[in-house]
Amino acid sequence: MKTKMPESTNGMSRGQLIAKMARLIAPYWEEHGYSVLYDHDPSSENVRKIVSWFGEQPYGRGTQLSYVDIAIVEKSSDRVFALIEIEETTDKPNTFLGDVFGVLMGDQISFGKKRPLSVDEHTSLFVFVKSEVSRQERNKYLHEKVMQLKSSLSTGNSVIGWVDIKTFRDEKGLSVLLPFVLDRALIGEL
Repeated sequence: MKTKMPESTNGMSRGQLIAKMARLIAPYWEEHGYSVLYDHDPSSENVRKIVSWFGEQPYGRGTQLSYVDIAIVEKSSDRVFALIEIEETTDKPNTFLGDVFGVLMGDQISFGKKRPLSVDEHTSLFVFVKSEVSRQERNKYLHEKVMQLKSSLSTGNSVIGWVDIKTFRDEKGLSVLLPFVLDRALIGEL
């Protein structure tokens, strides 16, 4: 049985919104010593799969747990400031919680197979979920439970310090929300 992939935000094909958001935030972060790495855009050297995985290097299909859409990484150290997942097709918790725990249950994050990235307590994981409704109460509840569960994990990626879930209605809303949330994280207001 074939299933049709839901149309993404504003009629864009899957992944175009991610590339557009990465290009939107990149100039600011590049200026401040960071690289914005992402998937879904064949025209940039900063494009490869960003993978959460476990086991011995190099990872393979059997050890991959999750793909991440965007990573903001210090150029000098490959230390990750933020991992960003943009869920543009559904606001079902089982989908985006899979994104969250696919990252947290991994032991490593890599940009492609040959570039390991370093996460620590200063790293934030943000999941932006397209929804017609704000879902603030649900997002707050899920955030609290994720942070509780994260503290009981002993995986390499469980050291990530902050996990948050935000909803956006459309591309315009995300283009305002994403930089705002990242700015707040940068100045430590989360």
